[in-house]
Amino acid sequence: APLRPAVIACHALLLLALPVVAGLTGGLLALPLLAPARGLWLGRPYTYAWGSLLVLFYAGAFLMEASTHAARRPFALAFAVIAAVEFVAMLLYVRARSVEAQRVAQ
Repeated sequence: APLRPAVIACHALLLLALPVVAGLTGGLLALPLLAPARGLWLGRPYTYAWGSLLVLFYAGAFLMEASTHAARRPFALAFAVIAAVEFVAMLLYVRARSVEAQRVAQ
């Protein structure tokens, strides 16, 4: 189960780094990431599923930021990679929990 710690680490990194890098605007942009935090911490698959859609939005926003602002490109690309890694880890976690639940049900 190394997926859960990876998701939590990526999520925490996005939450903490956005305000540091982008100031007040970054802090405001990080607020929606607080919504799934409790469910991620508790390992709830449903939260991982809908949280992946939220993180996918952030990945797209960071890619757009990288393509439009050359000065912020390194940070935006780094955040996009972190968001993409979190997205994939969330999906894999949901899949693993689904397979596990099916095995238990049999």
